[in-house]
Amino acid sequence: MNTKMLAYIDVDSPIHRLTGSTKLICFLLWSITAMLSYDTRVLGMMFIISLILFKLSKVEFKQVALVFYFILIFLVINNIAVFIFSPVEGVHIYGTQHDLFKLFGPYVLTQEQLFYQFNMTLKYLTIIPLGLVFLSATDPSEFAASLSKIGISYRLAYSVAIAMRYIPDIQRDFVEISQAQQARGIDMSSKATLWVRL
Repeated sequence: MNTKMLAYIDVDSPIHRLTGSTKLICFLLWSITAMLSYDTRVLGMMFIISLILFKLSKVEFKQVALVFYFILIFLVINNIAVFIFSPVEGVHIYGTQHDLFKLFGPYVLTQEQLFYQFNMTLKYLTIIPLGLVFLSATDPSEFAASLSKIGISYRLAYSVAIAMRYIPDIQRDFVEISQAQQARGIDMSSKATLWVRL
């Protein structure tokens, strides 16, 4: 089991050598740009650059894979919810309607809705690699100092740093409890079914 999920990973890379405030400001500007843009070409280029920066950070994918998969599950649920609650949002944004086929009731799949949801997904995929790099390449103390440098109160910055420091402790405790349960004969591994674990 990976006990380093959402924790600082100490490797020597150009991203790790940046100061905490530089990483924070760049990540915020990157996120704002991705969220405000609906130009697929811009989002596509940002996505490619974010993958290059992820590779440059020397953080291995397997170290952040679990978090990435959780985010992908959220992304799928989000896309389904957007379609359920606003099936013609793309039509409203782009001002045209090209129906592909009618599903049921008021739900009609349109080219505009597919394009809108593709852009929305691309926005998330543009931010995810750099978000994972930011969390993995920033020491909690350095992150607290960067928050303080950009004007956030010391109390709040210190609280965030403490919370980030406890994530590895909680993960370590989970692994120790799981191993203790397995030593008692209760299978808590991923091979066991949910019913057996309960």
